[in-house]
Amino acid sequence: MAPALTMDMSDDFSMPTKYIPSQSTKRTLLLSPPSLSSHQEKLTSVLQMHDRSATDMQMLDRLSLGLVSLPEATYDVVTVLTDADDTRRESQSLLNRDVLALLVKAMKTGAVLRSQDGQWGAAEGAEKTEAILAGLSYEQGNGFVKQDFGAQASVPLRFGKKKGVAQAAGGLDGANSGSVSLPLNNKRKSQDLSNATPAGVGFDDGVEGGEVDSDDDELIDEDALLDEEDLNRPVKIRKSIVPCAQNRWLT
Repeated sequence: MAPALTMDMSDDFSMPTKYIPSQSTKRTLLLSPPSLSSHQEKLTSVLQMHDRSATDMQMLDRLSLGLVSLPEATYDVVTVLTDADDTRRESQSLLNRDVLALLVKAMKTGAVLRSQDGQWGAAEGAEKTEAILAGLSYEQGNGFVKQDFGAQASVPLRFGKKKGVAQAAGGLDGANSGSVSLPLNNKRKSQDLSNATPAGVGFDDGVEGGEVDSDDDELIDEDALLDEEDLNRPVKIRKSIVPCAQNRWLT
């Protein structure tokens, strides 16, 4: 009996599939204090928890000295690693105002700056104040967030039946527009005041009946107030008050 033959229809070579990174992967920056450089096992354990294709690591001391630069608006998460002795003394001394300014520029809008132990910003102090002065806002349980202060939303004013206030303020623009035209700084335009005279207000310009009154009889001459007799009249001076021995005052 002839032996049975089986055909292998599979490909001899399998082409590797191209890796397409996930769009939801967040770009992460890890900041390492100098003490971790001599503890490779701790750095390795930290890197294993992150996607290496979307994670960068920089030394805090090199960043503080200006030896490295960071790209602007790149990272979604910036994490300050704990020191080798499980404290944050080294990172606290290196995270000065200039370093924080560099980190804020490297963060995207909505990015988060936090520490590995999650204690940065949990208590009030100079460290939290410096982060807020750098332009970050603290969120409990999340860290310091870079807010978008450039976006400003305009809020339209809607007026319904109460049109009396709007008309008093400047009137409605159109019958059904619903918008109000308000004068800036409570000032009226110059063209509105050029030919307008308030009712009940007059001005005395010395003109009576359209002609200038030339009668000066009612004017008072200052030189005629005192005549020669008044000028030659002696001035009476009141006697001064003199104290007596009995503590009485006599005039």
